[in-house]
Amino acid sequence: MMKKGVLFFMITILFACQQKEMLKGSVAIIPKPAEQVVGEGYFEINKSTKVLVENEEQEAVAKRFFNQFKAVSGWAPSINRGGTGDILFVTDSTLEEEAYELEVKTSTITLKASSGAGFFYALQSLKQLLPTSFYGTKLQSNITWGVPTVSIKDKPAFGWRGYMLDVSRHFFDVDQVKEVLDFMAESKLNRFHWHLTDDQGWRLEIKSYPKLTEIGAWRVDHNTTDETVSNWWGRPVQKLGEKPTYGGFYTQEEVKEIIAYAKERFIEVIPEIDMPGHAQATIAAYPEIGCVNASPYVATGGVSKNNTYNPGKEETFVFAEKMLNEVMDLFPFKYVHIGGDECNKEQWKIDPYAQERIKAEGLKDEFELQSYFIKRIENIINARGRVMIGWDEILEGGLAPNATVMSWRGEKGGIEAIKAGHEAIMTPSNYCYIDLKQGHDDLEPNLGYSRLLLSTAYNYKVIPDGLTSEEGKLIKGIQANLWTESISDWGKLTYMTFPRMYAIAENGWTTQENKNWNGFTNRLETQFERLDKQNVRYAVSAFSPWIDHKGNGEQVEVSLKTEVHGLGIRYTLDNSEPTVLSTKYSSPFTIGETKVVKARAFKGEKPVGYLSSLEFPVHKAVGVGKGSTKTESLTDLNYGRLDRSDPNWVGFENGMEAILEFDESIVVNEVKFNALRFTNSAIYPPKNIEIWGSEDGMEFIKLAETNQTGMSPQGRSKVLFTLRFAPSRLKALKIKGIEINPIPEGHHRAGQQSIILIDEVVVN
Repeated sequence: MMKKGVLFFMITILFACQQKEMLKGSVAIIPKPAEQVVGEGYFEINKSTKVLVENEEQEAVAKRFFNQFKAVSGWAPSINRGGTGDILFVTDSTLEEEAYELEVKTSTITLKASSGAGFFYALQSLKQLLPTSFYGTKLQSNITWGVPTVSIKDKPAFGWRGYMLDVSRHFFDVDQVKEVLDFMAESKLNRFHWHLTDDQGWRLEIKSYPKLTEIGAWRVDHNTTDETVSNWWGRPVQKLGEKPTYGGFYTQEEVKEIIAYAKERFIEVIPEIDMPGHAQATIAAYPEIGCVNASPYVATGGVSKNNTYNPGKEETFVFAEKMLNEVMDLFPFKYVHIGGDECNKEQWKIDPYAQERIKAEGLKDEFELQSYFIKRIENIINARGRVMIGWDEILEGGLAPNATVMSWRGEKGGIEAIKAGHEAIMTPSNYCYIDLKQGHDDLEPNLGYSRLLLSTAYNYKVIPDGLTSEEGKLIKGIQANLWTESISDWGKLTYMTFPRMYAIAENGWTTQENKNWNGFTNRLETQFERLDKQNVRYAVSAFSPWIDHKGNGEQVEVSLKTEVHGLGIRYTLDNSEPTVLSTKYSSPFTIGETKVVKARAFKGEKPVGYLSSLEFPVHKAVGVGKGSTKTESLTDLNYGRLDRSDPNWVGFENGMEAILEFDESIVVNEVKFNALRFTNSAIYPPKNIEIWGSEDGMEFIKLAETNQTGMSPQGRSKVLFTLRFAPSRLKALKIKGIEINPIPEGHHRAGQQSIILIDEVVVN
């Protein structure tokens, strides 16, 4: 009896272990399909599921997709040509090139398309219908996968749906580039714009010119991974005898490997070879094609001059032709990007070869010289049956005859090109540059020089108003651009990419009338779960509270908001972390003493986004200085964000002096304030600060002084000055600051006088 009982128990356990749990997915597809009808019930994908395909192309697409089940389940559905199946691939020649239909019933899944691309995109939607745990890295052999029943008819709004990766400023290896292609493909993006050359590195092996990678691919390492530091424009230049150690490049075999990998995912690769500007790495390798005053080294950080090809020398065009032909031998897609942006023409004004070219060709000025250069480069590209793309600066001096314009300085360049009958790709920086900050300046990592909110990216209208329907057809599409000046590792890349890439992908795939912000952010929550399963870092800025304030010289009014609609915000003023039981925000509130405001958003009872926290000091000098606009602005309880356009910064152009007169004598032992560093705009903190005090408001004595040790570094940050002194009873305080003048060589605005911007002067 005992043995039978043990045997029965073991059989029961074994049977229980063999029971499969079905995890169920949801319908939360990004980009949003054109038509979608959700049904009831689920189709189960399990070990016995059979996939039926019609031909070799379908089979290849299916294998690449269903093989993903092996990593997560330990098994994959079988794929067959002929016989019966549960998941059916059906050719429908009436569908457009990238269109597809996906019908999920409880008994079958049917995918219809006219091309491999269509089937591929159908499978990307199918993947998003799977449970989010499918994206995990752990083996889940005891799971079957429930796909919700749904009927989808889908096609893209635009043919060009791009993502640009800048590998010159930060080098990403082959496997990382493949990861970029993978997340592009899952979002139905089909154009990989590969920014391969710039001042800070040449990344492509060119066998005709080996020094491009021997010299041009390497720079002295002044990178930083500190997300509070923004010093792209402040890095020391390479010195004589210093060894460049940072960089890398792609061999031609690696390029072929990446192109093939992209092709399998129906992504075309567009190389960008920057010219005539942004070429310091090129000129460092081959100075004979440069101009006077050219830098002999690869740039370590931002540069804005002495970095151009020489359009006056014939050897420049010999180099360009041989090099570009080798590039075109590698890259089969018909488009070649030549940059053409931000070309500083100061070198050309003093270079004898450039000036001789202007005279010989009867050109009016250096702008027409740039156009001359671009047109000759286009002839090289057109001779191979290819099409040249350039940033909208290629319009300057006259557009090359067959060029496509990538409009980044707003929409104006794209519209101008379209009016002239040229194709345009819309990628304006204020909607498509995903290297910019994506939330409150003081609550985000100090990455990016400006701001692009998720809602701003999502609500962009790709075809501007005012174009005719025929003109609108010349807009090829849209593209997300990730410049990597402040992106020093993979985590920063994904943080800046997600979720704004999803917004831009939806702009490229989904028609304007079918988009909906609330629906998009609801679907994002499921997408975040997928990213969590993959251990991918992403930004939740749109779900996080903004803390805004307005001081009136007596107290501070605080208001809270989130980009995402429908969230509840809870806050505290006692330095504790908000919970679902904390005070619920309903309207602006005031504080009359120093407080730390902490806020958290909730969806129902679930916290979302990050914890937002800012301190608002209320101090002894509040309201002092009425009658003097500038002085009053320094004591009105308005604090400046890390944003040069914030009106709470008070500017001083010829040194700083402010006198605070109190109604009655008070005891003071500390003065502190923030100064803004935004050196691209010649905004520097003062190099010297003095605090003077007066017992009677007339005679002042020096109480404290501070000097910067060495030159203020370049970059973007807030600099806190704190000056302490013995407790003193005073009737008035004087704050004096000396500006940096002139800004020294090696700085972006060398020779100019700096501007001082400070915010609230806090007196304790």
